[in-house]
Amino acid sequence: MKLQFENIISFVAVVETGSFSSAARKMGKSQSTVSTAVQNLESDLGFILFIRESGKVTLTDKGKRFYHLSTPIVSKYRDLLSVAGQMSKAENIVFRIGVDPLVFTESVKKTLFDFSEAFPNIDLVVVTKPSFVLSNYINEGRIDLALGNPYHKTNNEFNTDELFQVNCWWVGHPDLIQFSESSSWRVLLMDGVDDLLNLSDFAARGSWRFDDISTIVELCKERKGIAFLPEHVIAPLSDSNQLATITNNTEFFGRKVVASLFWPVHSEFGLYNQWIKNKLKTAVGVQRSFVADLAN
Repeated sequence: MKLQFENIISFVAVVETGSFSSAARKMGKSQSTVSTAVQNLESDLGFILFIRESGKVTLTDKGKRFYHLSTPIVSKYRDLLSVAGQMSKAENIVFRIGVDPLVFTESVKKTLFDFSEAFPNIDLVVVTKPSFVLSNYINEGRIDLALGNPYHKTNNEFNTDELFQVNCWWVGHPDLIQFSESSSWRVLLMDGVDDLLNLSDFAARGSWRFDDISTIVELCKERKGIAFLPEHVIAPLSDSNQLATITNNTEFFGRKVVASLFWPVHSEFGLYNQWIKNKLKTAVGVQRSFVADLAN
C-alpha cells in the first residue's frame, strides 16, 4: 500500500474544519481538488473515511482511527514547515536557554541532547548561571528561556511554568562530618543560594563563595568544608562514599527547589520553548512512574 501524503493532509484539514469547502479555503485549493484527494486516499486505503449525507461529512469508525493516527504526522509536518520558513528568513537561528546549576538534572541534560537531534540546524546556546542572573538575562534579552527557581528576590517580571522539584541537602566528606566538631565546619556557598538559605545563620562561620558547582564538590571531597548541593550532584558521590548527607544536625537541613521555566512577559511561547517544556514534562512523568513502581 502506498499513500500520498498530500491526500492525508487534505483529509486532516476536512476533519479539522468540518467540511470540504472550509478545508479548501484553509488550504487555498478548490473544493473539487480536496474532494478528489480524499477520494484517492479512500481508494488507496480500501475503506471509506467519511459518511457523506446532505452536504455534511461524518467520520466512519475506521475514519476516526485513521484520523488519530494521521494527526501527529501532519502536526510534525506543520512544525517542519514552520521551522523551514524561519530558516529561509535568516542565515542562522539561535535559541538561547539558561539553566540554574541547582536544577541541571540528567533529564535536563538529555532534553538538551534530544533538542540538538530534533533541530540539527538550530544553534543552541546554553548558559549555566544562578536563577537571579538568568532573570536579568531574560530581562535584557540575552536568553530566550530559563530553567531555574523563579521565586527569588527580583524586580523583573516574567511568565512561569512549574515543572518539577529538586531536593537539596547539606553534605560533606564522611570523615569531616564524623570526626570533627560541627562548629569548625566551613560553609562552601554557591551563588544564588541567598534566596534559599538564611545566610545570617552562618555569619559566625568561615565561608567561601563560588560560581562553579564542580569546584565546591572538589573542595568538599578534600574536607575543606560542607556545601548545600542538589540531589542529582550528591547521589553518585554518596554511592562511592565521597560525600555524606548531614542528617543529625538541626542547623543544616534540606530544602526543595521548584524547577520552573520562565521567559519574557508579553512574548510568544514559541515552538522551541514548547518542545522543551513537553520533553521535560514527559521525562518527569516517566521518572515519577518509575519511582512509584519501585515503591510498589
